[in-house]
Amino acid sequence: MVRKLGKSLCSFETFVTAVVALVALPTCLVFAQLPTGTILGVVKDSSGAVIPGVGVTITNVDTSLTRTGASA
Repeated sequence: MVRKLGKSLCSFETFVTAVVALVALPTCLVFAQLPTGTILGVVKDSSGAVIPGVGVTITNVDTSLTRTGASA
């Protein structure tokens, strides 16, 4: 009887550990996604010369949100 109880508790502990891991893992992955990003590039003319101070507009095609900046 004691042997069966020990085996049952071990299975229960394994089950609880698996459930905790399955609940905790997606929560950690959600925080790994950041809502920010970086866009790098160089604005050049047709001859390949760098053009400083050019206005650049970035548009999110899903939300139509735009951000405007200038090249350095």
